[in-house]
Amino acid sequence: MRGTLLLTVLAAAAWGQTKETPATFERPGYESPLPVLLEAGTYHSGVTNGYGYWRGADAALWLRHNPRFTPVFLFNSQTRPGVTQQSLGFFSFANWSKSFYTTQGFSFTPERKGISLFPQQRFDVKGFYKAPFNRQLVLAAGYSHFSFGGLTKGHIYNTGFIYYPRKMIVEGNYFLNRNQPDNRISSSGSLAVQRGQEGRYWAGVVVGGGKEVYTYIATTPLEVNLDSVSTQIFFRKWLNRHYGYYVSLDHQTKFGAFSRTGMTGRMFFEF
Repeated sequence: MRGTLLLTVLAAAAWGQTKETPATFERPGYESPLPVLLEAGTYHSGVTNGYGYWRGADAALWLRHNPRFTPVFLFNSQTRPGVTQQSLGFFSFANWSKSFYTTQGFSFTPERKGISLFPQQRFDVKGFYKAPFNRQLVLAAGYSHFSFGGLTKGHIYNTGFIYYPRKMIVEGNYFLNRNQPDNRISSSGSLAVQRGQEGRYWAGVVVGGGKEVYTYIATTPLEVNLDSVSTQIFFRKWLNRHYGYYVSLDHQTKFGAFSRTGMTGRMFFEF
């Protein structure tokens, strides 16, 4: 029972803690993009402490016909021991001026009984401003809201930067999380560096860490207080003008809960 309960809690934490605001970090550039990008693949993780084998598949369709507005349609399906769940999402880039653009999106997961791997609803918005004193520096701030239904929900406030030195992209983010119930406050951060050129390859590394503090409501309230660190390396390679592949390896440690080691593989097609 404890393993099942904590699995649900950690699923909530994973969404509330990072992506996990949609990132600009691996976004294909706008130097000379083909109008349509389709990317699909699979991911797999081995998890310690009795949490078993996690796997999933995801896909994204980018429509880049208009450089001022780019819609992205997202699909994710994940399986853990005893549960499989899907999530649908929409994400977009809007260029408002030469110095300011935004990203915005939402995701939806059908309500189910028992363990939920994704929030029932999630909304994200983030603004990016090119610094007038250094056009290679972009300053950013964002907000996210997620809900697993009932009292389990939260807000994520994010600030960060993107810096574009020659043939490199450096991105840093700081997240402040307010989780309900009990208004628990926690924070995390990440730093990512990649090098390459659009249309040829990108190689990079992402490191992150932080604290997760929240209360999970069950028959007996459970307070969760975890420190975590994560590392990811990735490689994106164009094989020709129209297709290529993406691979990544990652490791995450949630102290007092589990360690997870995973890999992701995708193919992408531009036309």
